[in-house]
Amino acid sequence: MLISDSLDNGRDNENRRNKANISDIELWCYALGAVLFEMNGVDFANNYELEFTEENDALHRQSLERDWGIDSRETLLDNLNFLDDGGHNVSFMTIRSFLSALSASDQQRYIAAIPNATKEYREHRIVQAYMNRLPAAGIAAWDWGRYVNLCKYGAFLGYISRQEALELIMPIAVKAQQCYTGWYEYGTSYLIGRQFWWGQTTEDSAKRMVEYVHRLMIDAGSPWNRLDWNMSLN
Repeated sequence: MLISDSLDNGRDNENRRNKANISDIELWCYALGAVLFEMNGVDFANNYELEFTEENDALHRQSLERDWGIDSRETLLDNLNFLDDGGHNVSFMTIRSFLSALSASDQQRYIAAIPNATKEYREHRIVQAYMNRLPAAGIAAWDWGRYVNLCKYGAFLGYISRQEALELIMPIAVKAQQCYTGWYEYGTSYLIGRQFWWGQTTEDSAKRMVEYVHRLMIDAGSPWNRLDWNMSLN
């Protein structure tokens, strides 16, 4: 579904205007989606602003429709509701709760009985490996980071306004700030969540993902270094 030329021009003007005027609070909110922005080549040096070109419009429109089934405001909001209602963290926390009630030996026996070529086996192994290393929020960061990305791209494509995107993100930002102790813990939770979703436990796959978080943690220009995790979001 294409949007009108007038909407394209209005969106382009809005993006250019806000590029210089972005507030620290807005940037903090976008920084929750930093890992996926980095993976997609969106630069933090540009405050994660998306440059409007016909090519970028087509690319992001195709990506959202292919990966999420998003082609309208309604389908965008449906996906945001899924992520806000628990997303993949629901499955993670269900397995975590079950395994936590078992002894270490019983955990091993239970998981060993699951066919090891199945997604269920991989999910249980990942939860077992990380469940005691994560706070009570589990892998919520994985769902919340993607929520922020969808809001940002949804606004870029004109499905929602930039202001509405920020209004949708703000409650997520408040929850994230309350549930995690800092950017590092949040980023770690995001990476574990991605492994859970992807079903990968290999050293190579984990190493590639860690590199994105490492860059965000050490680069002086990164919003994770420029903005205090506990800054006021009011």
